Amino acid sequence: MMGKGSFIWRWCRKSGNISWLYLEVPEVGSASCCNELFVRCVHLTINRNHCGAANMNNVNKNDPKRIVICSDGTWNTPDQKPTNVVKLVRSILPRAYDGRHQVVFYDQGIGTGDLMDRYMGGIFGYGMEQNVLDAYRFLVHNYEEGDDVYFFGFSRGAYTVRAAVGLVHLIGLIKKDRLAELGNIYKYYRTPPEKRELGRYSHIMEHRPAIRMVGVFDTVGALGAPLYLPSAITQHWVKFYDTSLSDIVKNAYQALALDERRAPFVPSLWTGVPVEGQLVEQCWFAGAHSDIGGGYARSGLSDVTLKWMVDNAVRQGLDFDDQYLNAICKPNPSNKPHDSLPAGSRMLGSVAATDRRVFGEPLADPKSRPLNVRVHETVYQQIAHQQYKPINPDFPFELGGVQPAQEQRKGIRYAGNGAPSRIQIGEREADCELLDFSRTGVRVAYRGEPLLDPQRVVAIRSSQTGDVTARCVWREGNQFGLQLVAA
Repeated sequence: MMGKGSFIWRWCRKSGNISWLYLEVPEVGSASCCNELFVRCVHLTINRNHCGAANMNNVNKNDPKRIVICSDGTWNTPDQKPTNVVKLVRSILPRAYDGRHQVVFYDQGIGTGDLMDRYMGGIFGYGMEQNVLDAYRFLVHNYEEGDDVYFFGFSRGAYTVRAAVGLVHLIGLIKKDRLAELGNIYKYYRTPPEKRELGRYSHIMEHRPAIRMVGVFDTVGALGAPLYLPSAITQHWVKFYDTSLSDIVKNAYQALALDERRAPFVPSLWTGVPVEGQLVEQCWFAGAHSDIGGGYARSGLSDVTLKWMVDNAVRQGLDFDDQYLNAICKPNPSNKPHDSLPAGSRMLGSVAATDRRVFGEPLADPKSRPLNVRVHETVYQQIAHQQYKPINPDFPFELGGVQPAQEQRKGIRYAGNGAPSRIQIGEREADCELLDFSRTGVRVAYRGEPLLDPQRVVAIRSSQTGDVTARCVWREGNQFGLQLVAA
């Protein structure tokens, strides 16, 4: 266990430099111990060829830095088989190619302490509050105007970072000398919105930073317990967290598990409509929960999602140690997904099973439908090779001909939120509702006459799509999938 003022070092394989992370923690029993865990991060890049002397050449202390907050899943620690969060943490360069510092904070998953902590954290979610506040404090102590902020998480760690972003959105970053009030601020945050006093803490806010990127692997939280328990029990520690996608987030990515069937592991997808200038992508991959977030010895599938997330992070400005990544990341989409329901649990009935829906419940409130959903091209590649067949009830097999990633993104679906629209079938027009749409197709709810048969070409008019021509390719009840065609 580290004492006050401890250094942790890590070596950057590509640059041959050592990065030191300084942690200053109040002594147990001190006045600030409970209210103000001070975590100060200082990066010193030490050139190994200069006898350990700090090499501060070409470093401008006023240059903005990149702050990366990472939170792992339940029962996950860096000493085990590494999750994708651990691999991300270890591969981020302490100094980017443009000279900017990249400051990394890692919080291991809840339920990683003693036996009692494992049960209370793993089953009930106890400890999530501490992890949310640790991430928030780190930002308060380290953020300066102009810094880029990134959040990454897996499983309940994904829920944790989304909750931390929600806290930043609601409160902003408070002044450091007001951290003693964080306990009350946290209670305010967990108060239902309709009961909050508006602007109560605006006078102590110092910054409201934009979040450059949120990248998460298969978010679970509201349930997310490894054992099936009533949600009223687990939600004691997680309810009222704001994990929605706020306007301070500029880019958001989520990798999701097609083959996770444990009902308590229901994923938390972003829903609604993105704000102007906001990029959101939620992508489904083959595999169970830890095939997406990592932690299995056979990591071919989780390395597919790791590469996808790293590629997105690079586009958003983060720099990685490519040599190290190439050594630890070996994507193999042909790996067989792990069985998320062990035989014992099926026999005993201890874990309820459910098949995840790619596009959410068909009759759900339009505002709660998943936002910008797509299926990764590797899934269709494995289907084409007859090595994989999803059992998700609404899996979009009709998009299977799309292969390259840039082309696959044409299929990203945007929420239509049931917008009133018009459909023309032959010479007749009727009302319909736009459920979602992409650059290649639309999904509508239509209950009128005449009947809409598969392969029928129709015209759609909507405020969100304009006037388009489309062919009906599938029907499920009163819902129809239409593929856009040339007029």
